[in-house]
Amino acid sequence: MSDKSLYQRFQNRFGGIVEAADREFVEQALIDAGNAVCDLVGREAVPERLLDVQVELAIIAFNKRGAEGESSRSEGGISRSFEALSPLMQNRLLNYPRKVGVIRATYDERPKDDTTIPSE
Repeated sequence: MSDKSLYQRFQNRFGGIVEAADREFVEQALIDAGNAVCDLVGREAVPERLLDVQVELAIIAFNKRGAEGESSRSEGGISRSFEALSPLMQNRLLNYPRKVGVIRATYDERPKDDTTIPSE
C-alpha cells in the first residue's frame, strides 16, 4: 500500500486533521509500526489484513508524543491515560499465520557436524 494511502487511513481513523507540521512524525510512526508488525508476523511486508493494526500502532505513537514510557500523565488539572494496543489487535497479531521457520527458534538442536576440540 502506498504511503499516501496509509496516511489517509491514519487521518480517517484518527478522526481529525493532522497538522502539516506533524506529517513527518506520522509518516515515520507508520513506518515504525509497519516494521513492528512485520517483525511479529515474520513477513517482509505488512499483510493487507493487518494494515489497520499498523495504523492503530501509529495512532498510539502519535497520541503518546512527549509522554513516551508513561502510562498516564496529569498536568494542570488535566489527566490522560494511555492505552496499549487493544486485546483484539493483539490477538490478531498473535494469531496471524507466521512464515514457516521464522518465529520458531531451534535453540536445542545441535549442529550436524558436531566436532569437539581435542583436549591437550
